[in-house]
Amino acid sequence: MTTPTTYTQIPLQGRVAVRQTLYNWLQTGDIKNLNQIFTSFPKRINYQVNSQPGQLSRSAVVIFIQSESESRIAIGGAHNGWKRVDYSVILQVYQHSMERNSEKAMDDFDTLIDAIKARLRADHNFGDESERYVWQGAEPQINTTYGEPATNEGGATETFAEIQFLVTEMIQA
Repeated sequence: MTTPTTYTQIPLQGRVAVRQTLYNWLQTGDIKNLNQIFTSFPKRINYQVNSQPGQLSRSAVVIFIQSESESRIAIGGAHNGWKRVDYSVILQVYQHSMERNSEKAMDDFDTLIDAIKARLRADHNFGDESERYVWQGAEPQINTTYGEPATNEGGATETFAEIQFLVTEMIQA
């Protein structure tokens, strides 16, 4: 990313903490052609934001928590347990490319997807050394679904993907 990194203080726990931890982790990575990360659906994506002069392929990611499930784990007896909360997270990846050659646009998209997945694999806690917000992320698998590229009226190639994985939070309860 080309903008200065801003670390945001994380709240105590829950969806907001998981989303913010993942945002901070992706924001501090060097992910080529990733210009914007959103923690909720934007009303509109302006692909000019954070772009560099001459950058033909630009992208944005939306962090979407699709669902969650919670289960109790008894550790240390009936009065000392943990809640395991598994969040199903989807990174919705949008790319807008002004490359003249559609194969080059697809190469840029593949590089972007590979870089995002490499960042997810780099630390199973997404930088949360305390393991308070993310006990485990993108484990044991990452699933990716791709949309069919399309050319818009202006001639840009637009491509979409969803990168889905679980994020586990452990809460003492």
